[in-house]
Amino acid sequence: MKHVFSLALATLLLAGCTAAPADSSESSTVVTAETAAAQAFTGNGEPLRLLQHGDEKQYYTQESLDDSSTMILYHVVDLQSGEDTIPCDVEGCTHDSESCPAVTTQIPSYQPFVLNDSTLLVLSGMNHSTRSSFITLMDRNCQNRRVLKKLEGVDLFLDPNHMYTDGDFLYCCGYEKNTALGSTLYTIYRIDLSDGTTTNLTEHFYNFQYMMGAVGRDLVLQQENLTYPDTFGNPMTTVPSHPTGTKSQVLLNVDTGEVRDFCSYSSDDYVLDRLYFYVIGGQYYWIDSTAGTLSTVGPATGESRLLTDQLPITEPDALSAEYQYQMEANLNGWLVFYDLPLLVNAETGEVRQRADLPENLWNGYGHQPQIFLQLKDRLLVDCRYESYTRTDISDDGSPYTTQTEQMYLGLISIDDFLNGVPNYTEVCKGPY
Repeated sequence: MKHVFSLALATLLLAGCTAAPADSSESSTVVTAETAAAQAFTGNGEPLRLLQHGDEKQYYTQESLDDSSTMILYHVVDLQSGEDTIPCDVEGCTHDSESCPAVTTQIPSYQPFVLNDSTLLVLSGMNHSTRSSFITLMDRNCQNRRVLKKLEGVDLFLDPNHMYTDGDFLYCCGYEKNTALGSTLYTIYRIDLSDGTTTNLTEHFYNFQYMMGAVGRDLVLQQENLTYPDTFGNPMTTVPSHPTGTKSQVLLNVDTGEVRDFCSYSSDDYVLDRLYFYVIGGQYYWIDSTAGTLSTVGPATGESRLLTDQLPITEPDALSAEYQYQMEANLNGWLVFYDLPLLVNAETGEVRQRADLPENLWNGYGHQPQIFLQLKDRLLVDCRYESYTRTDISDDGSPYTTQTEQMYLGLISIDDFLNGVPNYTEVCKGPY
């Protein structure tokens, strides 16, 4: 059996819809009239776009320069020529100190996101004691860095892969530790890209809610009201137990702050931990693995439409195989899964066998190439692995070695990817 291997976007679980949305006044998440009125503004109308670490021109990555991870060196990969360069124009520079313009000491730092044709966005500097985060802008050559916003006491690193823009604003989520309540609170922010002005789009939520994706100008949020049996997750339990209660989703409009009920699912109707949810290309999908069904839901009507009932079926009391159903992308109208050997047409529901590419082996585990960047007609994927011996430093300062594999990324056309043709153009090492 293949094993899970995921370095890219985190997979989020959810359930499917059975009813039309309720009136917004009855939403389980309350935004007061005063709050909504204060937040309301006229947006530019553009659908929200998920930020990626590259575009048609370039892919951005970084490497730690020392064992204590106090410095990071940026890399820029030209996706036309395949050249991996260090964005430094200082003659004779060794790229190993703060004097190098390609080095940053703002640690920790997430690899740069492409904001637009001229600007990158970097999430960095969260201090683990204050849990503050910096949002920094810089030019496409990784220079001319300027702090857009410092969010005091907010941790953006727990969910860095859900950052969206409409060109004028950044939309992101953060966690705040509330000592008085003894819990973690979850907040959605709208940040003006011109001056850093920040609006809290939500009242604080407890940590049972999180962002899953965007549909148009609405963010999709999951909420849970679950009770877990004492045996839940116990590997010694012979028959798996399941949570009871409900999972639900709401739509948060980024222009008005209005929160609308979208879908709700009960353990009376479903095995909730065998339901999986995805937002791919601005469209909402859900899978009931106990029935082998894949459905989509219209955000305007809340109506669920069955695409297919031909997915593999997981028995309710079998071990969870969530990674099997993980949906990766919509490629030329075909829905691609991480570990299912089939494709589903996103419009007609037609199911066809997927032609596998040669497996990658990482630390002894096999997996199909994973998508790191989706472009117009190409993909950037992990195309091969190479064994090497890495030297690390232990807590007492003594060195030790680890045998592992270096990942390499390559470009492949979407057609070749779908048809199992390993026609790669290798461009760079994987994330360092």
